Amino acid sequence: MSWLRIWVDALMLDQEATGIGQYIYQLFQTYANQFDEDRVVGLFQPGMSIPGVESEYLNRNLSSARRLFYEQWGLVDRLQSASFDVLHFPDYQIPILRPQRRVVMTVHDLAAFVMPQVFPGSKTRTKRLLMRQSVKRASRIIVPSIATKDDLTAILGVPATKIRVIPHGVKRAGKPWAQRAHRAPYFLSVGTIEPRKNFTRLILAYHLLFQDRHDVPDLVIAGRAGWMYQETLELPEKLGLAHHVKFLQYVSEDMLATLYRDAEALVYPSLYEGFGLPVIEAMQAGLPVVTSAKGALKELGGHSLWRSDPYNVEDIAHAMASVLDGGAAVRQKAQEAYDWAQQLTWEKASEATRAVYEEVAIGG
Repeated sequence: MSWLRIWVDALMLDQEATGIGQYIYQLFQTYANQFDEDRVVGLFQPGMSIPGVESEYLNRNLSSARRLFYEQWGLVDRLQSASFDVLHFPDYQIPILRPQRRVVMTVHDLAAFVMPQVFPGSKTRTKRLLMRQSVKRASRIIVPSIATKDDLTAILGVPATKIRVIPHGVKRAGKPWAQRAHRAPYFLSVGTIEPRKNFTRLILAYHLLFQDRHDVPDLVIAGRAGWMYQETLELPEKLGLAHHVKFLQYVSEDMLATLYRDAEALVYPSLYEGFGLPVIEAMQAGLPVVTSAKGALKELGGHSLWRSDPYNVEDIAHAMASVLDGGAAVRQKAQEAYDWAQQLTWEKASEATRAVYEEVAIGG
């Protein structure tokens, strides 16, 4: 069809974009470049933007709680004067008190339903309420994996005909530094420090490995503190590993590219994911990957990854040891993982997303 007017809620994008923020930035930067005949307008927090996307701004930055309230009330007032063919809400909720037509939403995962114990109670209740009502009202729902599609149909009863599976692409890596970011050899793990990422069991697995052998690389964890993280941050000192387990907090794209370049392997034993971007980023960087045998992570990489039971500390440690001892077989599997990851691009995701927009613009 002819050109489209797309209006995007980009309020989740901030200076330390992870997960959903990266999805918003990468998808719409690529979309604006690939479909430059379309008009894409984004609503941003002050100071944020995406190349190629027209910017509208809030008067001030909003906390997470205030943002949710604004999206239910104030945002709808703004939309009354907007001109659009499709609205896209790239998180788990859309306006439910004042519903809109021609709405696309992205559901990244159903962790609040599958694993409510890994969130503070108020966050779980809010997510469940808003998502349960939002999926009923959305015209189409984009998900990044078959696992998330299956969860939507099984848990919330969403018809499969309403869901479109569009895997994420891989962002363009930053420019690695000339020097190393960490002098000693190291395992790398990447993600927000919160219970679902399973860093506590990862550190316990690392401790087992450390007790068993003398050639264990350090463990470097890159990611900002999220919630319910105190136990994880205190554990290395309790185990006598304070000099070998390093928390870097949020890192720049250039530093992240440096960390991927020099790591021995990525270890990502998450309990539950809707996709698993760090796994794909590591694969595209040519790293061996130890990950989980659960959920959407099972869909990534075929037989080119080392998989473990994320609830079994010994199993995680065994997979890490297998990478250390694998020799040429490790390099071969890392090459296979690299080749597999080439199929995932933001250009493909952008093209598939536009097809969803066309469905919604035509069908209402």
